[in-house]
Amino acid sequence: MAFFSYIFYWLTRPFIKANIVSDSDLSIDSNKPINYVLVTDSLTDKLALQQACKKQGLPSPFKKLHIGEKKFNACLGVKSQRSIFCSKHRHQLKTLEQGQALLKQVENTSQDVQFVPVMICWGRAPGIEKNSANRNAKIGIKDLIADTLQASWIRKFFIVLFSGRHNFVRISKPVSLLEMVNKHGSSEDAAHKLLRVARIHFERQRIVATGPKIQNRNAMFNSLLASPALKKALQEEMKSKNISMDEAKKNAIKLLDEIAGDYNESYIRLGSRILTWLWNKIYNGIRVHNADNLRDLAQKGHEIVYVPCHRSHMDYLLLTYVIHHEGLVPPHIAAGINLNFWPAGPVFRKAGAFFIRRSFKGNKLYSAVFREYLSQLFIKGYPVKYYTEGGRSRTGRLLQPKTGMIAMTVQSMLRGVERPITLVPVYIGYEHVMEVNTYLSELKGKNKESESVFAIFKAIKNLKNYGHGDVNFGTPIHLNEVLNQHAPDWRELIDPEEVVKPSWLTPVVNIAANQIMSNINDAAVLNTVNLSALTLLTSDNHALPRTEMQDLIDLYVQLQKQVPYAENIQTPSQSASEIINEAIQLEKVQVESDEFGTIVKLDDKSAILMSYYRNNVIHLFALPAVVAGEIVHQKSTSIKAITAKINDLLPLLANEMFITLTDIEQYARDLVAFFEKQNLVVNNRGKIAVVKDDSKALSQLSLLAKIMKDTLQRYALTFNRLEQVDGIQRSELEKDCQQLAKRLLTLHDIKAPEYFDKKMISSFVSCLREHKYVEVDEAGLMHLTELGKETSEAINSLMSAEVLQSLQALG
Repeated sequence: MAFFSYIFYWLTRPFIKANIVSDSDLSIDSNKPINYVLVTDSLTDKLALQQACKKQGLPSPFKKLHIGEKKFNACLGVKSQRSIFCSKHRHQLKTLEQGQALLKQVENTSQDVQFVPVMICWGRAPGIEKNSANRNAKIGIKDLIADTLQASWIRKFFIVLFSGRHNFVRISKPVSLLEMVNKHGSSEDAAHKLLRVARIHFERQRIVATGPKIQNRNAMFNSLLASPALKKALQEEMKSKNISMDEAKKNAIKLLDEIAGDYNESYIRLGSRILTWLWNKIYNGIRVHNADNLRDLAQKGHEIVYVPCHRSHMDYLLLTYVIHHEGLVPPHIAAGINLNFWPAGPVFRKAGAFFIRRSFKGNKLYSAVFREYLSQLFIKGYPVKYYTEGGRSRTGRLLQPKTGMIAMTVQSMLRGVERPITLVPVYIGYEHVMEVNTYLSELKGKNKESESVFAIFKAIKNLKNYGHGDVNFGTPIHLNEVLNQHAPDWRELIDPEEVVKPSWLTPVVNIAANQIMSNINDAAVLNTVNLSALTLLTSDNHALPRTEMQDLIDLYVQLQKQVPYAENIQTPSQSASEIINEAIQLEKVQVESDEFGTIVKLDDKSAILMSYYRNNVIHLFALPAVVAGEIVHQKSTSIKAITAKINDLLPLLANEMFITLTDIEQYARDLVAFFEKQNLVVNNRGKIAVVKDDSKALSQLSLLAKIMKDTLQRYALTFNRLEQVDGIQRSELEKDCQQLAKRLLTLHDIKAPEYFDKKMISSFVSCLREHKYVEVDEAGLMHLTELGKETSEAINSLMSAEVLQSLQALG
């Protein structure tokens, strides 16, 4: 048999390609016997498994399994397959007999065997949902090669022929047969139970990989129009516009046609090939983190809603590609209506995109149609993806969340969605964002360019080495748990026919929205470019000797390893020297050499562009920078004083950077202990100071403190303006702050795109009012409160003398 399997392996190799997905830690012991459990133990399945085993360094599935003195087949198929030589009933008996014999031998010898489930999918097409319109339709080629039906040997031939190179192999963690025997024995019932659990496991994995069957688009439209919520909306449309029901339905169908996706797995498959070529051309690699947790959620039956940050139009492609290659069904994506242009729009729609307008205002029918469509996606079990920021960040920081889609998600739960809905925050990071130049122009006042086919060709023309891309799946947010905590009676409001808007909806949605943003930031990834930006942008003239830059990168990486901002933070595996070499290769920095060594620097244009990448991760170093600033500026301080300084600034930082910190004093102690371990500070009976006569310690702490320089200057600018005037209207304050920010940019050569951002200034002023830093009198004039004056003083204490002089001279 080994000879024939060898021949078949090489004959079928051009037609079979095993695309492997496995958990990051399979914990398979190569020294223990392995029994592979398959859906079917057909020859083609074992040939695909053999490819996977070679890649993973596992034993061949064609080798015999030795347990004591007996030999067993290394593979066990849990489902019958129609065969020329064996009936379905005979196959089931043979499988049961083999399973029971295996259990008995394990029991007799006490020799453990690893029971390794391996799911093999030939293609990922979910199939079409049957309805009255297509129930009697004839089976076509797509049905013939779909791997969702019972496969005869003839169908398996066509499946391998057409889908063999789209083979998907999912290897799961092993189960100890010895432990199973000790718990359940080796009887026929135990063998039955083992096979039944394996079949359920495989069915769940199939749904995870392919998703639920796709509903015919016209059938979906008809079912949506028949829903009570849309019937009510159609009645209102008739009355408000004085039209007939047929005309109202035509309006609704037109809107559905504009909104609805038209998912086709073949487009995903083609897109996967194109994107694999594209990523290999422009990226040094795509790094994926914490995908195991995602697969666990999907396997447990959760309705997954992906809520990523939004840096670039590339996000749409990258995240869907990663999800697909991690063995999960690609989500239906909420895309802006601006992307619905030819030829991209139709392609995106086939890949699962559905389109949403910027605003629902003034169109009740559109609002009703969209809500009903989104609810239908959840009810049917399709994963969904939307961007809570509402648009791409022009500054590199997270934007304040838009809560409309989250509110509609919660309302869908109140329609009676059976599966638990889980929000999965996703951090997407790049070492080059292709739109970064246009972002800066837009912040300076240039109008946003409309998306078009010409923009696509222009982007393709400019493709170059973009370094690495990172996708990190953050801590999931279980909406059921959020509602249980903040609205315990929510289940009493479930109504499948009405759109419910309870009084608690807005506050609960706001809590969920802020948690999403916090969890995205908690999953940040340090990479070559943002680390280079963090080090060089704080230095004089944006230049450092290479040795000093290496030391600073080492310090920042160690800081996040030893006093991590959050558990999901990812740090680079390269050394500081390798990071600098990569930054040079990516042309993100320039180098100059002389007889004393090498200087790494940024020119003026690069400096302001690099601030975008710094802003991706600035929240990781915000509080360490405040602590470093307190130590440097105060000469000698204490844990109590450091904690008080963090308390003063935390509401402002939390509003802008979504920082969550519960035990401030302990965090301050951990930071000081880290600085002490790095020989940067001394702690003499509670008095904390920079190490005396150590220029390196002072330099490193000063540069760390300067990471927050631009942010604190913006804060100081607003506080000082409020102190300089005796009451000011909000609109006037925001206008003054923007003008004064531009003045500071010129005076102090500041390289920070957020200084131009009107939205950031407006959000900051809102935060001042919300947290009682200002009060508003009857005339609508804003004044600093005592808390505001204390905070202003705390911020000014961290300013350099030159900047503080400029701020106070502006009055």
